[in-house]
Amino acid sequence: MGQALTDQDARALDLLLDKVYRDGGYDFRDYKRSTVVRRLERRLHATGSGTYLDYMQFLDSHPEEYQGLADALTITVSGFFRSPYAFQQVAKLVLPELVSHKSRQGKRSLRFWSTACARGEEPYSIAILLADFLTNRCQDFDISILATDISRPALGEAQAGVYSPGCVEPVAFSVLGKYFTRCDQGYAVRTDIKRMLHFSYFDLTSTTQPPVAELDCVFCCNVLIYLQTQLQEKVLDMLYHSLASPGYLILGEAELPTGSLRQQLECLDIKAKIYKKSYAGD
Repeated sequence: MGQALTDQDARALDLLLDKVYRDGGYDFRDYKRSTVVRRLERRLHATGSGTYLDYMQFLDSHPEEYQGLADALTITVSGFFRSPYAFQQVAKLVLPELVSHKSRQGKRSLRFWSTACARGEEPYSIAILLADFLTNRCQDFDISILATDISRPALGEAQAGVYSPGCVEPVAFSVLGKYFTRCDQGYAVRTDIKRMLHFSYFDLTSTTQPPVAELDCVFCCNVLIYLQTQLQEKVLDMLYHSLASPGYLILGEAELPTGSLRQQLECLDIKAKIYKKSYAGD
């Protein structure tokens, strides 16, 4: 079909995305059209559908395809410590300040959210970062890392916490030996690291209400780049309101806060895309 849509194809695509939202519960209506068209082509080819209208009929008789479409339109590719500089700066700029603040307040909770956790590499990387930073103080804190995604198959793999040797190549040998164990399939995340994580299905674009509130740090990396500006602002506003004060927001390398959030968030590191929500009076 190609990416240069005729008016007729554009109307048919609108109808298809409305149907996916209404009947499948997935809202891709405000995703960037170039991304939607390109990835939708794969599903049309896989299902033998010649047009968007054909594909709508296929969905009626094969409702399991809604999940296949969701997997095609969302990114489940990730990696351990995928942006090394960002993780380095979180350890340098965020964790010392956050832990010091908690200690002064007499609080023990550390609450993080990996908003698009894919196969789990990002939230496990966060857990390892915390364990490495806290060392023998780790048990002094109640650590909870919420890991959400729109792909249920990816969530299943993430919960298993087992990765092939190729997947753990970016992990330093010392970290691999400390936080993973060898298994038949490759490497399994150690149980004490897995205990920090709570996996759950959540669609960032479907609601204005975050699944949890008063979070200390939110990672939303490489999600906004696939959304149109209006939806970016909606998602960012929800993430902002999910944060405690102070709280920290980590975005992807090519992403920036939009609208009024540019004034409401303090940039701690523009390269690492680390932003801070301060107290109202700060």
